[in-house]
Amino acid sequence: MQPPPIERLSPVRVTRVRPPRLRTRDGRYAGPYVRPGPTSRIPRLCARLLPLLACGLLSGAAAGAPVEVIEAATVDTTAGPLPDPAAGLQDSRLHALDTMAPQGRWAARLEMRTNGYDLWFDDRGRMRGLGGEFDRVDLNAGIFPALALLGPGATLGTTRLRSRVNIDFTALTMGYGITENLTVGFILPYSHIHTGVGFAMSGGNVGFNPAFNAGLPIGPGNFPFAPVGGPVTPMGSAGVQRLLTDPAFGYRYKPVGSVATSGIGDPTFGFLWRLYKGTHDGAVLGLGVHAGWARDDDPDDLFDVQASDGSTDLEARLEYFRALGAGWDLRLFARHREQTADRVTRRIPRPGEILAPFSTRERVERDLGDYREYDIELGHSIGAWRGSLTWHLYEKSGDHYRSSRGTDVSALEANTHIRADQWRAGLSWSGVGAFLRGALPLPIVVKLEMQDTYGGRNFPKVRDVYVQVTSFF
Repeated sequence: MQPPPIERLSPVRVTRVRPPRLRTRDGRYAGPYVRPGPTSRIPRLCARLLPLLACGLLSGAAAGAPVEVIEAATVDTTAGPLPDPAAGLQDSRLHALDTMAPQGRWAARLEMRTNGYDLWFDDRGRMRGLGGEFDRVDLNAGIFPALALLGPGATLGTTRLRSRVNIDFTALTMGYGITENLTVGFILPYSHIHTGVGFAMSGGNVGFNPAFNAGLPIGPGNFPFAPVGGPVTPMGSAGVQRLLTDPAFGYRYKPVGSVATSGIGDPTFGFLWRLYKGTHDGAVLGLGVHAGWARDDDPDDLFDVQASDGSTDLEARLEYFRALGAGWDLRLFARHREQTADRVTRRIPRPGEILAPFSTRERVERDLGDYREYDIELGHSIGAWRGSLTWHLYEKSGDHYRSSRGTDVSALEANTHIRADQWRAGLSWSGVGAFLRGALPLPIVVKLEMQDTYGGRNFPKVRDVYVQVTSFF
């Protein structure tokens, strides 16, 4: 999410650098400066994907300042000093706050980040342990109805579960300037997600019946459970794993434990259009399509996490930037994603049920809730450095499902409204000046940001840190 492009208008006389396009030290034309994009991974750094470039995500990669703006760094001092607003605007461009790619040029941004979390804001905004719905659960007849035949106190024991998610994320954003006011491009994300799970059982007065024959139907004469005593020992964690995974018991889940998933996420294709530019401010509109190419969530794995939801969506974003003077600038950002309906395979639990049998798997129609994001960012530039503080809000409406069989799908829709209250602190360094002096082989902008979630609903308590690096060719 970077602010819109703004042309610098000033009565100050500017001496153009010769030749009119930037030269590298080997004498080749490098073209106009472009805005930065995501980059480098920080070991264990977490980050949140700024709505990357246009189309809703198609933001950053394609951006930069026209050569005339960069050339404004060489000012004829006989015309007097630059006014503060113009200087602030120039600093903002040099720090890649403009999202438009120069005409006839490519801009590329690489972002790599990691994050981790083990806490979660529940539907009431209270902080809970991740996977808390499976922790300290008494596995009695309320969870496994068959235990009711052994009496009201029958239990397999009490669960103990701890979980933590770590995400390594990389995104390549490319943008091309069709005209001065139109940029087209794409974003290609890739992620590796590791969910660490620790699972144990304690207590329990029910174990496996040694006379049970898994090859025969379950019934009063062939019952899988028996009270503890004699050859029957408490089930323990290994026994519960068997109960959940063995097809004979009807659940057929994958083992409870750590799991890793990797792959390409949902790419975004779109464009940015500069709909307004003033003396010290400007606005950019972005439209795009978020293609649902990612792998769907595995309904048989209780703990796998996917980086993308696999839904094809339409995005619109609006970004406004204004130079305030004395090195200060303001950036406003809003994005809306319209999620389209599709069909997915899910297990459909009854309301309140935490373990749905394999027989409840069904192909259902899904319409994920639309979401909205908002940024208010204040920045200040000193020389080649710029610092910023941002307030960020993320909101998502509830999901909707429909079963062609008429199955009650309310459990799938529960707790799907999402809200995240976050703040960000950023620091960027612009190498454009160093490039103009011949100290760097190409213009580059590096940005480090940290984002923290201080409140929310149905959202992880996560702190993100990431680095962005952008250049052009």
